[in-house]
Amino acid sequence: MKLKHVWIVFKKEVKDIARDKRTLITNLFIPIILMPLLFALMGGGMEKMEEDIENITIALTAQSDTDEIHSLLENEIFAGYPNIKLNGSVEDPVEAVRQGEARFVLEVESNYADLLEQGKTYAITVHYDQSDTKSAGSLGILAQAIEDYSRKQVEKRLAAMNIDLEILRPVEIVHVNTADEKKSGNIMIMMMLPMLAAVLIAVGGIPAATDLVAGEKERGTFEPLLTTQAGRMSILFGKYLTVTLFAFVSVISQLIGITIGSTISPSFFTMANPGGEAGFFMPVGALLLSILTVIALGMVFAAIQLAISTIARSFKEAQTYLSFLIFIAMVPSYATMMMQPDDLQLYMFFVPLLNAIASLKMSLGGVINYTYLTIGLGTSLVYVILSLMLAAWMFNREKFLFRN
Repeated sequence: MKLKHVWIVFKKEVKDIARDKRTLITNLFIPIILMPLLFALMGGGMEKMEEDIENITIALTAQSDTDEIHSLLENEIFAGYPNIKLNGSVEDPVEAVRQGEARFVLEVESNYADLLEQGKTYAITVHYDQSDTKSAGSLGILAQAIEDYSRKQVEKRLAAMNIDLEILRPVEIVHVNTADEKKSGNIMIMMMLPMLAAVLIAVGGIPAATDLVAGEKERGTFEPLLTTQAGRMSILFGKYLTVTLFAFVSVISQLIGITIGSTISPSFFTMANPGGEAGFFMPVGALLLSILTVIALGMVFAAIQLAISTIARSFKEAQTYLSFLIFIAMVPSYATMMMQPDDLQLYMFFVPLLNAIASLKMSLGGVINYTYLTIGLGTSLVYVILSLMLAAWMFNREKFLFRN
């Protein structure tokens, strides 16, 4: 293998890909446009849903639609909740909720005033739809309003009997949040970024790998390439560097799109931490080890993609085989999406793909174990060597290179 020949093959393949406008548009420009659009739609949708959940309209049953009950609800129970409004009455509360005519229908016992005066309990029946996201999400707010009113009535009764209100609070819970404010802003990023990085690295080089071997075999340009002065290993490494470069260009375009999207719709990354600020807060050493592990992962997939493209008889056959890499990347990515840094196990840093995901999660979560991160990088480098050996072995076998 000669570096001069590797460089010539690499330049030639990069120029060929750069001339393919369809490939550039699909893998470079579309992600930059699509990701901001996706963030804007999802972020705007979440904001609208939160607003709808917080703004609650309530109907009353026909039996409860009286001036006394209106006064009870508006002036006492919901007095401190301006986001809760009464809106008419219905004959059939169950059907009204099921048909979406009302999110909640309340039914208050008609003799509530007498029961309240006697110190007894009266019931407020809440009709809602558990299967409806807005109804189920708003139920907690409505229940809290009624609970606050109930607590105030209890305090009034105890005060009338000259009983100390402290009797109701034998234990007080004091909440102390020990989470680092910087780390708390990484929650959504910690969930999304490792998953996106793993999937994008796995699929980013597929178009290039499919075309560089299987595509050339189909076009009849592969055999003439093998007759040049460049040896097979020089050709292989030239193509390998091209696939690796193309994979990272695809990832970078996605990250640019994500950056633009997070600027347009910052609420997307703070959904898991309302009121927080999204941001990357990673120690420099952990960041470096994680980036190197992800780069090594991209190199592993580039070699595997070239090996698969070498086996394939045609462009379509290569596409079919390489499409399975998407599922291979998605399974561990989604399986670990909700996993927290404290949940990461040592074996994950030995498993290909999982080691890159675990390294990113650990660094973003701020729970740094440099031994684990070093193991992740070391095993990734081993997998790079093994995958390259596999691709080189196939590239040197006529039965794989010229299947017909």
